[in-house]
Amino acid sequence: MEISKTVTSLLVLSAALFGSACSKQAPPHPIATPVRVEAAQSLSDDALLRYSAQVVPQTQVDVAFRTDGYIDSIKLVPGVEARERLLQAGDAVTTGDVMARVQDEQYRDQLTKAEADLDKALAAARKADQDYQRARALNETQSITGPDFDAAQQEYATANASVKAARAQLDEANLKLEQTALIAPLNGIVQQRNIEIGTLVRNGTVGFVVANTRTVKVVFGVPDTVLGDVQLGSDLRIETASLPDRTFDGKVTEITPAADQRTRIFEVSVSVDNADGALRPGMIASLELDTSAVATQEVLVVPVNAMVEGPNDAFALFVVTKNSEGQEIASLRTVEAGQIMGNRVTVTGDIRSGDQVIVTGTAQVANNQLVKIVP
Repeated sequence: MEISKTVTSLLVLSAALFGSACSKQAPPHPIATPVRVEAAQSLSDDALLRYSAQVVPQTQVDVAFRTDGYIDSIKLVPGVEARERLLQAGDAVTTGDVMARVQDEQYRDQLTKAEADLDKALAAARKADQDYQRARALNETQSITGPDFDAAQQEYATANASVKAARAQLDEANLKLEQTALIAPLNGIVQQRNIEIGTLVRNGTVGFVVANTRTVKVVFGVPDTVLGDVQLGSDLRIETASLPDRTFDGKVTEITPAADQRTRIFEVSVSVDNADGALRPGMIASLELDTSAVATQEVLVVPVNAMVEGPNDAFALFVVTKNSEGQEIASLRTVEAGQIMGNRVTVTGDIRSGDQVIVTGTAQVANNQLVKIVP
């Protein structure tokens, strides 16, 4: 009887659990992530010809100290109302100018000691020379023992070696004293000053950055598809938004032999005469290329903010496609980035003109995730 009741209870409990499980709803479908998209566009031939570039100095040098110590002085230059002020960024310097000095008391003391050591070594050398000459004369008449002659000869050699060492120390002391002055290595413009009076510097501390801007380089990048249209020595015309009424003539002077491994872009440098200093480092310039080789190829552009990091540190995009159920999903496409043009970048790879590229929401989606396009 008790066994029958137990079986009945188990059946009732099983039925209740089955009914409870049946009453539960199936898990809801994943929620689609809202995203904004823009279509990948084919770049027109005219737009492709124009490139953005940056102005950089022809030569730029970090002027570093070669001695340790505290900054004692910095070069004074004329300021407002003929008042002198410390040398600073934007000021011109000439080769050989003393830009700053380190306190030199200890180096002068070292020089004085080196001079005294040399005098002492010279005096010892003179005495050793006299003793040696006397010993040679006695040795010729066999009036001196062999060991005494050898000792005089050894003392003479040692004294002369001491003179050489003392001269070397004197030269080193003179050099260190000279190096307390930081000398401008070229004619140029100070780009940066890193020190103040009283600053403690070490050997290798960069005090100033000086650039030669009488000639500047305008640097830009091109993809391999147009590299053949850029030749060393070719003339290019440069424009800048900051000087809209002027154009500058330049000549291609350098093309990097290899592309950047990440961007696949070749860097091109155009040298431009800048005697009047109108072009300043950091300015953005623009130029046009006759890229006839690209005219027959379709080049796509997408917004820069659409680019994401793909597998193996490659560039990638999320393109909205549809899965087998007709739902919109984010598909990760690996691409190669090319030239940046304003807020867009040229791309090649697994992408076609008209593809809907996600531009807002890339941080919230993953490959094959459901998405919903919003205005």
